[in-house]
This record gives sequence, structure tokens and C-alpha cells, in this order.
Amino acid sequence: MSLITLVSLLSMALYLFAGVQFGREFFGTRKNRVKYATAALMAGAVVHLFVLIVATTEHQNEQLSLTFVAALLAWLVTITMLVANRFIKNLVFLPIVCLFSAVFVMLHYTFPATTGISLHMSIGLVSHILLSLIAFGVLGISTLYACQLSFINYQLKHKSKMMLHSGLPPLMAVENILYKLMTLGTFLLLVALGSGFVFVPNMFADGYAHKTILSSLALLTFLLALGIHKAIGLKARTAVVFNLIGIVLLGLGYFGSRLVREWLIT
Repeated sequence: MSLITLVSLLSMALYLFAGVQFGREFFGTRKNRVKYATAALMAGAVVHLFVLIVATTEHQNEQLSLTFVAALLAWLVTITMLVANRFIKNLVFLPIVCLFSAVFVMLHYTFPATTGISLHMSIGLVSHILLSLIAFGVLGISTLYACQLSFINYQLKHKSKMMLHSGLPPLMAVENILYKLMTLGTFLLLVALGSGFVFVPNMFADGYAHKTILSSLALLTFLLALGIHKAIGLKARTAVVFNLIGIVLLGLGYFGSRLVREWLIT
């Protein structure tokens, strides 16, 4: 078994274990599991980082694969959520973060040769790609906060006893963070698309057209959501729908077709 296989499997196992423990803590089936879950998540993040380091040394080519960048982005999201949990409880979606981090590590291991950022690309083009991925990460986090907002709102409306023991954060605090993240992510996505039209010769050429169209639709989705929220307010459930539609469009534009093509070719 190669080193990259070993560390990838270890990272996925730690993430999955942490996700299960966070889930048990949240739903009350096992109390006082947070310390074990947090330790497993921290260990998973450390091994995840080692996976990325090993990947760069074992595959000494002149480009960073999209799956590598996606795995790096997943690691950054994991670290962000782990730190944020110290200030505002994220038990609703920490299991989801753990699951997605495990999935991205698996995708990086399964599709290591996916083409991506070449070291010979211009600074403008690299900036366009990185801005797009950062926007994806920020909007992905906002989607998680939208789900948490909807869940808390549902529990409050139904006067659930879960609110007494689950350690959920205040509704207004989550809503405030959600719309700040949506605004930041939408701005980054707008700048990323704008830089693409400046630095990419033809954004509607073969290989770019679907990315441009899907990213533009995602941008319009988030702009519409922010506009409605500014004008009349946005219900929690509607915010979830807008975020999910937007992030799915971005995911399909950035990774979907390429991963399907890689799977069919291999």
C-alpha cells in the first residue's frame, strides 16, 4: 500500500468517525462526545494536510490538479468551521463538513491526474481560478449556515425540546453571518467571472462554455436572493433553496463535467 493511499484512508476514517460523534452529540444519543469528535476532526485535518503535502511530492508535475485544489479548499473550510465552532456552535453541520471533507479526500485520491492550474499560466488566469474556488468555498459555507438557520427556525416554531440541550446558536447570529457570507461569496464570484472575461481568451469556447454559463446562473441566483432579502426579507427555507441551487450550479460548473469525463475515460 502506497503512502498516499494510507494517509488518504486514514484521513477519511478520522473524518467519518468525527462526523458520527458530532451527530450523536447533536441528537443526544451520546452526550459528552464533542471532545472526542473535535480531537478526531483535528487529527483528520492534520492527516488531510499531510495528504496534500504527499501528493505534491509524489506527483512532481508542473500543474495543480483541480481535485487537489478542491481538497485544499475542503481543508480550509474544515479548519474554518473548526475554529468558528469555538465561538458559535456549528453542531448542525459539523457532521456534514466531516462528510464532505472525506469525500473530497476520496476524489483527490480517485482522480489524481485531473488537469488544473499549470505553473506556466499567467498570473491573471491563476487569479481567476483561485478566486472562483475561494468564492465556491465561501458560498459553500453560507449554504451550511442557511441549512442551520432553517433548522433553528423550524425548532423554534415547533417549540422543540432539542433547543434546550443541543447548544444551538441564536437565530439572529446565524442569520447575520449567513448574509455576510452570501454577500462576500457573491462579490468574489462576480470578480472571478469578470477576471475570466479579461484573462481567458474566449469564455464560451469548448471546455469553458459550460463553466461560464453555470457560474453566471449561480451568480444570478445569489444576486436574486440578496436582492429579495434586501427588499422584503427572505424566509429561512427560501434562503436554503437559493443557496442549494447556487452551490449545485457552481459545483457542476467547476467539477461535475470534468469528473464525469475523467470517470468515463478511465
